[in-house]
Order: sequence, then structure tokens, then C-alpha cells
Amino acid sequence: MALLQIKKRLMALAGMVLTIYLVIHMLVNLSFVDPATFNQVYALYNQPLIRWPVWIVMVIALALHVWVAVQIRRHNRKARPIAYYHRQHHWIPSWLVSIVISLILAFMIYHLAQMWFFGGADIHGQTRKLFAEGHQVLIYLAGLGLMALHLGHALPNVLQTLGKTSKQYLYLCLLLVALLIGGFAVVPIMAFWSTP
Repeated sequence: MALLQIKKRLMALAGMVLTIYLVIHMLVNLSFVDPATFNQVYALYNQPLIRWPVWIVMVIALALHVWVAVQIRRHNRKARPIAYYHRQHHWIPSWLVSIVISLILAFMIYHLAQMWFFGGADIHGQTRKLFAEGHQVLIYLAGLGLMALHLGHALPNVLQTLGKTSKQYLYLCLLLVALLIGGFAVVPIMAFWSTP
């Protein structure tokens, strides 16, 4: 039982590292409103001594998060082949969680593959060009919607693992998710509507 708790805390810790990165990434993206600042920030970020360590930490955190999650899911299936009856208002069926997580991973790979080829002095212009296409905006917003589903489920579970179970914390988590997703949505929407 102690090993399972360690795994849950490890998964929660990796998830928090990823969430902190998402918050920082979203705040940086809000600089899109000023092209010069946006380009300067990404010129700094794209320096090898910054970009590569960040990518390595994120890949390790993501791999650890997913690996431990799979282990916990297998343990739970063996321990309880018949699911509990859930009364929590924030409970989501495990099959839906699995689908959402798979789609989020696919979206992340797609997004990272696009961003990998961004470079040079005009990241702002490249971002505007990408989101000038309506289907790219829809893909990005759909990815954000999936992220909202996952975080809305995961953050309260992380707090529960850490012993914080009141409804007040649930509402704070949902507010954080709404602000995070709203902040990320600013860039594609603004880029799309500002394209002549």
C-alpha cells in the first residue's frame, strides 16, 4: 500500500511540474499582443542552453506521469475488477479519461512538431501565419478543450492525494483551469482575427 501511495505522489509531482510549465508557457504566450516582446521572449527561449533543458525536464516529467498512471490503472483493475459506484460530482469514467489522455498526447506531438520548425527573428509572424488557417485554430482549441477536461479531473485528484479535499479547492482548481485555457486561447483567436 505504501508503494502505491508513493506512485500516486510521484504522478502528482510530475503532473504539477507539467502544470507549472503550462502556466508559464501561457503567460509567455500572452506577450503575443506585443510582437516585439513576443519575438524577444522566444529568441531567449530558443537559446540551446534554455530550450534543451526545458524540453528534457518536460519529456521526463511527461513520461514519468504517463508511466506511473498506467501502473496505477493496472493495479486498480486487479484490486477491484468491478468498479465502485461513484457519487462525486467531478467523477469521470476511466474509459473517457483514457480516450482524452490519448488525444491530448496526439495533440501535444502535433503541436510540438509544428513549433519545432519555428525559428528566426519573426516568431510572431510565423504564429500569425499558422493561425491564419481556420482549421489550425479549431485543432488548437479542440486540444485546449481536451486539456481542460484532463486538468479539471486531475488537479482535484492531486489535491486529494495531498490531503486537500474540500469543495473550495475544487472550485479553485476549476478557476485555474478556466484561466489557463482562456489564456492559451487568446493567441490563436487573436492571430486569426488580426489576419488581413
